[in-house]
Amino acid sequence: MKNPTLIVSAVLAWFCTTDSALAQTVANPAPVTAEQPKKSPFSMVGQLIFRSGQSYYQGSGSVVYGKSVLTAAHNVWDPVNGWSTDVRFNRARSGADIASRTFANRLFVFGSYRTAAARYGQDSVRSFASDLGGLRFNVAPAAGAFAGWRADPRLLTAWNPVLCLGYGAEFHSGNDLLSVRSAAGFFPVLGAFMESTSLTFEGGMSGGPILAEVAQDDFRIVGIIVAGSATPPAAGIRALDAAGAAFVATYLRY
Repeated sequence: MKNPTLIVSAVLAWFCTTDSALAQTVANPAPVTAEQPKKSPFSMVGQLIFRSGQSYYQGSGSVVYGKSVLTAAHNVWDPVNGWSTDVRFNRARSGADIASRTFANRLFVFGSYRTAAARYGQDSVRSFASDLGGLRFNVAPAAGAFAGWRADPRLLTAWNPVLCLGYGAEFHSGNDLLSVRSAAGFFPVLGAFMESTSLTFEGGMSGGPILAEVAQDDFRIVGIIVAGSATPPAAGIRALDAAGAAFVATYLRY
């Protein structure tokens, strides 16, 4: 969903759910504490502001190499307006406080995304399955530090709890980092696109990281937020699989 009045850039999809799914407890995004954006892995997440056509929108992303950020492809390209422009990354934003602000000088999208989005639309599961994008900068957003990542979709299933982060601007200000945890994990839908009915995402969180704790206090990015729905409650992510890892290693290792 793109809403110029909210500066939002998350594509919200309609998801089919059963009555039993609707009856379960659903977790919704809420602001983190004022101190958390100063600490890893929260400090590697940032707010994206970008221009598409004549309007500005908002998304989220994470520093994954010294001068690179991983985000959703629909934040950097769309079938109508093409490549986004004036793309800025406000790392570790917390209200008016911003750890660093950097402007992207190169944009990337996963190979099949543009074809899928042009043919099926950005809110198609075929597009979500390819919804990986990246930014590169001349200046390191976090002085060379970055978040770890791992291509292992198994960490997203089998009721493995994960932490989801992003700058939601649908029901919140858009300037504060939101978090929500999935207690039930995600289930495969098509390719690397996965869903969960145990939580929701809101507009602006697209591109934000899905973090799995692989060891004590060792969080790795294992996917990114690409879609969400409040009614019915559902959340969609693009898992980091082997193809996603190749994309990150090839275009964002900088």
